[in-house]
Amino acid sequence: MSITTAGRSLSNDMVTEVTASQLTPILLASLEFSPAIYLWSGYGNLVYNSITYLGTGTLGTISPIEETTDLSSRGITMQLSGVSTTLVSEALTENYQGKNCTVLFGALNSSAALISTPITIFSGRMDVMNISDDGTSQTLTMTAENRLVDFRRPREVRYTHQEQLQLQASATIADLGLIYVNAIQEKEIYWGNEKLAAPVMSNGGGDYGPTEYA
Repeated sequence: MSITTAGRSLSNDMVTEVTASQLTPILLASLEFSPAIYLWSGYGNLVYNSITYLGTGTLGTISPIEETTDLSSRGITMQLSGVSTTLVSEALTENYQGKNCTVLFGALNSSAALISTPITIFSGRMDVMNISDDGTSQTLTMTAENRLVDFRRPREVRYTHQEQLQLQASATIADLGLIYVNAIQEKEIYWGNEKLAAPVMSNGGGDYGPTEYA
């Protein structure tokens, strides 16, 4: 039996679990702060791929993750309540915008052990974080953009010799393929017209002096 979600295949163990009468689904989130933060939707610590995920229990929530057939860019919102003052301080000083954010879907068996390999259901970049404090607890709310949003951003690339050198800064031999781009801007090049390509000298004769036309 084969079950896929948005082109991603589920392992045999996951297929068995999601088709059973009971299911214990979990979410794992990877946030690439400095250092990275790994959280999951249960209690205690969960080790996956040699990484320890900290359980958030009822303190952490993730908005519904949507996927469409028209490649629309759908972001998500993550919320963490009851956070410590230290974590709030790190959030205020961390340059987090644009850094990677990944959400995985997995499941636990009857022994509360992780089943096989979780699948990626969201991959994007951290965007905006808001902090609220009601006097008794602090809540972090962060939005993340889907990677598809990159298609909307203009690409500031100019085909000039200077930019080519910057792109190839680490190359041993410089790429000079665009070195004459500036020189040919607005340059008139005559082609196929003998009179324009070889003008008569001022003495009225038919002799032509050495002239550069290109």
